[in-house]
Amino acid sequence: MANEVSIPNLVAEHTGTNTYTVRSMGGAELKIGAPGAEGVFTPVELLQAAIAGCASLSAEAQLASQLGPDFDAAVTVAADYNAEENRVEKLITQLSVDMSELDSEQRDKLVDRADRLIDKLCTVKRSLGNGVAATTEVQGKDS
Repeated sequence: MANEVSIPNLVAEHTGTNTYTVRSMGGAELKIGAPGAEGVFTPVELLQAAIAGCASLSAEAQLASQLGPDFDAAVTVAADYNAEENRVEKLITQLSVDMSELDSEQRDKLVDRADRLIDKLCTVKRSLGNGVAATTEVQGKDS
């Protein structure tokens, strides 16, 4: 494979009942927990956050070049959930950007370029769209 990039392993440590803590290589920390627990993200919320962050960061440079570095934007990710199968069937991502300073032709061009960049650069979207394989292995360990 050309241009292989190594993605570091991520470790989630059990830090309480139904709670795990993940720390990034950059020093960030987040807590994962069951729905309804205080101060945690659920696994599905993390999936939503991953695509929100990936899509918005993929379009960031293009948006900033046209709107300035402090442009106003928000990302909303809705999830279509199939409770019977306990799985998310679809993620609907909406990147809402203040383009009020642009005329309609500029706006259309910027939207088109941003959409293309998201499709090209968003690893999370590309991985989900291509059916990323997820395997799980439970291992016993001696303390």
